[in-house]
Order: sequence, then structure tokens, then C-alpha cells
Amino acid sequence: MRIDDLKTKIAQGKLVKGVFITMADSVSSEMAGYCGYDYVWIDAEHGALDRQEILAHIRAAQGTGCCAFVRVRVVDPSLMKAILDMGPDGVIFPFCDNAEIARLAIASCAYPDSALHGIRGQGPVRAIRYGLDDEGTYLEHAYEKVLKILQIETIEGYENLKQIIEVPGIDSLFIGAADLSRSIAGSEKHYDLSTVYDEICHQVRQAGLLLGAAIGPTLSDARKVMSKGVQWVVFGQDSRILAEGLNANLKALEGV
Repeated sequence: MRIDDLKTKIAQGKLVKGVFITMADSVSSEMAGYCGYDYVWIDAEHGALDRQEILAHIRAAQGTGCCAFVRVRVVDPSLMKAILDMGPDGVIFPFCDNAEIARLAIASCAYPDSALHGIRGQGPVRAIRYGLDDEGTYLEHAYEKVLKILQIETIEGYENLKQIIEVPGIDSLFIGAADLSRSIAGSEKHYDLSTVYDEICHQVRQAGLLLGAAIGPTLSDARKVMSKGVQWVVFGQDSRILAEGLNANLKALEGV
């Protein structure tokens, strides 16, 4: 029921909050769950995480009642089978620049006999509690229990946004503002990041999809994006939070 709980929170107008996880040790996901984060963003795109470490993070987060989202490194159906069979609550696809990539991402999460006629291979493991749950029931409802999240983080993605949104099966779009700003800066086209950001927010919410974004860890940041229609956010990163804490701990005795 973890995903249902998140959707209920969003429907109540509450902001869903998560944290980036990049460190290999799953204790960071467990601590985040105990702290009360709604979900952890297990970053297999930028983090040096292998399959076993991803699985450990999923287990650690979910063991505290926290949702586990996995950002894969690329849209590749061959990578998705093992990830989905681990039973995450959400999958995040980076650099979904056009409708073709979006369709492939969605197809990789759906079985061939589903309404979306996907390409996911059958072989759930932890997702059916190692066989303790009925596999047939899982196959019937698996797609709706995992959020499919596509990142818009380039000029190409912005320009193709209308076609991307029309791809069936997408649950949420996430604005990757850092990469988007660099894409704008490196483009010969004259776009304004603030205008692009606002237009993405408008189109996504108008389409009825969930909208996510990264923010700084302040109330003003949260309120600003919420005013634009953002419903779920990620802020902070386990390794940086640890580094800052270690640094502050040492500085507390500076001069002794």
C-alpha cells in the first residue's frame, strides 16, 4: 500500500519528500526511512551502485515503511527486468528526450499481455515475496504498484514535451533543472530557464500527471515549487549530508 499512501498524501495537498541515496551501504536508506522521509531516491545513474546494493537499499527503505524509487542509468529494457523483480515502489528514467524513449521506458515496465502491450519478461522474485504471494495476482496488478517517472532535463525533452505526455502509462514527470539549465546554456536557441520550467509545470499538471522536482532544503524552496504545481520533491544527498555533518563535527572543536 506504500504507493497508495503516497498518492493519498498528494491528493490531500501535502508535499511528498525524498532524499538522494548514492552511498553503497543501505544504512543510509534505513536511516532516511526512520527519519520520516516518504521515499528514497536510489541513484543508480550517478551513484556507484550494483544490483545487490540496489536491492539492499530497497529492502532497507521498505523495512521502515518508506518507499524506494530507483533511478536507472539509462532507458534499457534489459536492465529493467532485474530492477522491477526486486519490488521497488518507483522507477525513474533519466533523459527522456522524446516520445520514442518514453514509450520504450513504459514498455519495459509492462508485460506483453497487459493493456500497454509491454516487453517486460516474467520472473518476479522479491516482488512476490519470493513466491509467498500469488504470482498471477501480481502479474495482473504489478504495473499499477510501481510509479513510472520520466525525467525532462534537456531542451529536446522540453520541445517534445507535448508528445511525451501523450504516451500512455506515464505516472509522473520530473524536472531535472540542473541538466536542463546546462542544456539551455549550451544551446544556440534562446530559452529562459524560468519560463521553460514554468511551462513544463503547466503542461504536466494540465495533463493530470504527477509532477516532481529537486529543491534546496528550505521552506521557501518548497513553497515556491508547490505554487507551480510540484507535488513531490527530492532534496539533500546522503554522502553530502554525511560530509557536512562530519565537517561541522570537526569544526566544533576548532582551535583546541
